[in-house]
Amino acid sequence: MATVPKKTYTPQEYLELEEDSDTKHEYYQGEVFAMAGASREHNEIARNLFARLFNELQGGNCKAYN
Repeated sequence: MATVPKKTYTPQEYLELEEDSDTKHEYYQGEVFAMAGASREHNEIARNLFARLFNELQGGNCKAYN
């Protein structure tokens, strides 16, 4: 069974493709991967949860990371 070689991109090619793309991508060692998107509501919920957790952990030995 033949394999199809992976298409690799230069950093400049990636930036040019990303300018016109409706989808966000990640560039890693010449490969381009689509990134998962999130809605505004999802981001607000995640922000609020992190803020609450961060505030609750203040002054203790634990730290919150998002």
